[in-house]
Amino acid sequence: MKAFTGVVVGLLVVLVLAGCGGAAPRSGSTSAAASGGPAGKDVLVGAVKALQATTYGYTMKIDNGTVTGVVDPAGKRQARLDSVASGVKFSLEGIVVGGGERYFRTSIPAAGVNAKKWYRFDRTKVNHTEIIGLFETDDPTSSKDFAARVGEAHMGDEGKITGTYDLTRGGDLGLADRADLAALGARAKAAPFVVTLDAQGRLASVKVTVPEYAGTAQRTLTVDYRDLGKPVQLTVPKPAEIAQANAAVYNLLNN
Repeated sequence: MKAFTGVVVGLLVVLVLAGCGGAAPRSGSTSAAASGGPAGKDVLVGAVKALQATTYGYTMKIDNGTVTGVVDPAGKRQARLDSVASGVKFSLEGIVVGGGERYFRTSIPAAGVNAKKWYRFDRTKVNHTEIIGLFETDDPTSSKDFAARVGEAHMGDEGKITGTYDLTRGGDLGLADRADLAALGARAKAAPFVVTLDAQGRLASVKVTVPEYAGTAQRTLTVDYRDLGKPVQLTVPKPAEIAQANAAVYNLLNN
């Protein structure tokens, strides 16, 4: 699955830095990795399949920032990305209520776009998915991709699965920079991870450790899940907060 968060940040960094002399876009891709220990891997794959069939909320803390949201397999979605580009904080939010009802809001400084307004937009007028994919995708935490890139996987106590994970495919839970991957060497394909399951064997959290390399401190990429199986509550904007998307908004969404 495509990692929309990395693509979104790459695009928005260009916009944030448009008047500052340059930017450094980032992209991610996905791929399957070698299979690992059958018991742990089978349990992990089963937990991921169960996640796809239920409602849930999530918080991702990754290199690109923090993403929070909710997902309903029936089609309802809401997501918010908070990030920083060259010291400038920005946010991007989107809501899919159902049918053709979609809203978008961002604090990115763009001419003709009001950061305080939710823009209702016509999906048929948006030809690119790089931005709206952040809140339209049915797997915003890249859980299926995560399971595919796990190497070894071992069942432990208290509902924990530990093992190794391939960072080299980029994406939200990976690295795309060639220099970083070169500095990590073989460790990039065997980063430690810990998955925690709840009492029902469902995903509760995912933690991937990026080892120290080239003077960069060790860090952890995390996904925390909540409210599995509970009705999704969307924060639909009030009428006074809504505006119809104008040309500037469509230009941004189609950038």
